[in-house]
This record gives sequence, structure tokens and C-alpha cells, in this order.
Amino acid sequence: MKSLFFLLVLFLCTCSPNGEASSPRDKADQKGATTKEMKASVKVSVLPLGEINKTSVTKLYEQLQLIVPGTQLLHPEPMPGFAFYKPRNRYRADSLIGWLRDKAGKNEVYLAVTSQDISTTKDKNPDHGVMGLGFMPGKSCIASDYRLRNKKNLFKVAIHELGHTTGLPHCPVKTCYMRDAEGGNPTDEETGFCPDCTRHLRKRGWRI
Repeated sequence: MKSLFFLLVLFLCTCSPNGEASSPRDKADQKGATTKEMKASVKVSVLPLGEINKTSVTKLYEQLQLIVPGTQLLHPEPMPGFAFYKPRNRYRADSLIGWLRDKAGKNEVYLAVTSQDISTTKDKNPDHGVMGLGFMPGKSCIASDYRLRNKKNLFKVAIHELGHTTGLPHCPVKTCYMRDAEGGNPTDEETGFCPDCTRHLRKRGWRI
């Protein structure tokens, strides 16, 4: 009888409130406060970097303020010379986010925004052009509109990289902001965060 009771308790603990099995991400989120009890634990500092579209950066800042409490817009800074990759006339995103990480204070995440070309090492490609890059989890990320046909999609790139800093991996849902670009530019297909990603971010204080 005791064994039967133990199995019943174990079953209930491995299911979500709606009867569906909890994902590993959900189980991790359940450690700590509930959604209503959670408060924003970090502030986002938006840093315009190098050549920028001022209108795009201002719009992005306004959008992020509504979602991530404590978002602030910093004064623009030039691109640091150490990150320049002369053979391709672009800047190394991996070097930049390492530099940004060191600038971030306690409970702060840096988001650099630029209109210049950025790249990183991917698989066997030592210099792969990207729209954005971020540590997962981490204290820094970068988004560029250089490769965007529709510059309004800069928000989607930025929110994707910020999602990574909270610990979110790429998402299999093709309409989710956290989907893997897989070397392309699927931003026009993205419509929002999927339910799993939304739960994760709400429990970290995001207003979505």
C-alpha cells in the first residue's frame, strides 16, 4: 500500500497543473516563486554601438521598456577596435559580448545594438555572419540590423538574444521568437513567444 501511495505522489509531481507532463524547463522554473511572486531580477542596459539607425534604436528601447522593467538607454559608443575583423570588414560578435559582459554590473544585462556587420565562429566556419549573439545564460548580448530586410525586425533579434541571457535555448516552434535561424532570416515568420517560452520569461519578471 505504501508503495502504491508513493507511486501516486511521484506521478502527480511529474505532471503540470493541466495534466501534461512538465518539461525540464518547467521543472527548473518551478524552483522558487510563482509567476505573481517573481520580480524582475535584472535591468537591461541598451547600448547603441558604432553605426546605428537612431530611429530603430529608439523604437527598440520603447518596446523593451514595456516588456522588461528597468530597461535603460545608454549613450552611444564607438565600435571597439579590438573586435574588428579586417579580412571581412566586420566585427566579431563573440569578442563584443565578452567585452560587454565585463561592463555589466550586478543584476544587469547589456544589449548592444548596431547597424554594422557582425560575425562569430560556427562549426567549421571561422567567421560566420550573424544577426545577433548572446550568452546563455549570461549578462550580455548583441543585435544587428545589418542583415535584416525589414529593419523593424530588429526587436525580434534583440528579444531573442535577451531570451538566451535568461537561459532560454532555441525553440522548435517555428513562429516563436526563440527559434533557431539555422543560417537564414526567419524573422518575418515569428509572431511571439510560444507558451513554454512565455512561462519561462514571466517567471523572470517579463511582462508578456
